[in-house]
Amino acid sequence: MKKAPLFDKSQQELEKFCVLKGFKKYNAHQVMRWVYFYQIFDFTKMTDIPKPLRDELLNNFHTNLPEVVNTIYEDDINGYSKKYLIRLADGMTIESVLINYNNRKTLCVSSQIGCKMGCAFCETAGLGAGRNLSSGEIISQILLISEDIKEKITNVVFMGMGEPLDNIVEVEKSLNIMSDNKFLAIAPRKITVSTCGLLDKLNDIEKFKCKIAISLNASDESTRNRLMPVNKKFPLKNIVNLINSKKPSVHNKITLEYVLIKGINDNISNAKELIKMFSPSKVKFNLIPLNKGKNSIFLKNFERPGDDAIEGFKVKLLKAGFTVTTRFSKAQSINGGCGQLTAKTLYS
Repeated sequence: MKKAPLFDKSQQELEKFCVLKGFKKYNAHQVMRWVYFYQIFDFTKMTDIPKPLRDELLNNFHTNLPEVVNTIYEDDINGYSKKYLIRLADGMTIESVLINYNNRKTLCVSSQIGCKMGCAFCETAGLGAGRNLSSGEIISQILLISEDIKEKITNVVFMGMGEPLDNIVEVEKSLNIMSDNKFLAIAPRKITVSTCGLLDKLNDIEKFKCKIAISLNASDESTRNRLMPVNKKFPLKNIVNLINSKKPSVHNKITLEYVLIKGINDNISNAKELIKMFSPSKVKFNLIPLNKGKNSIFLKNFERPGDDAIEGFKVKLLKAGFTVTTRFSKAQSINGGCGQLTAKTLYS
């Protein structure tokens, strides 16, 4: 009999299995605590679980992690970045990026193989649509890399390959396991889900306990149409309306990610338009100078703005009262920066 991956099971699904086999619902919680909190994957070592249940688990499930095909590093004085090429059970590959700086271990996870959103500034879009990752394949990235570095992952960002909200069911399953303090115990405030703005999934935005980042990248409809085909279905004005209808929150502002592209969206007039759209009480800006990968073909028509343009854009927003950060992406030298993932670590 072919064994199923245990990592794909939610607590509720594992409870149903336990009850079906004649055991207690709480046994499922015990199993998941062994696997996620203690990261013990051998059922025979789960000593507080009845042996007959351990036998059933052995007969029905496996806890195999994906294979790390290759890794590459970028070091600097404050830490390092490490990009992983990971081969899944079906032979498909994804990339994950660990950013280990100042004792914060942030893992950028993928939620899909490729991406069908087609954003013009993102190398992953050049791969086209692949498939959704299962919740277990998402969680496995954390387990695999935590095991590799022999330390706990402290922060998770869904900014790897794929659009997380296009795979909402599996992403939510993985979020429940990540944020449960009896399992992976990563605080919701340390988990960020980045989306291109799928408004049909964001309408109930208050239900997301983690942080939400919306990839905006333009201050007008025509530019966003050019950069992000999704804007034709979920236009900028509707994103603005959704955000402005949200109650102000000092501790949980929505992050607006803005990839700065020379001559496209980096003018002071663009900053002025953003100031008119949003309130500093509801959003903060994360400016991302374009990350153009080595030998990039997909981004051949785009360039990174100069430092003066980046600083001028930032200062304009700051003077209007917004919280603004500029993400000079780590891991750029290994094509591990925002928008650079292509599942080709071996060839980077």
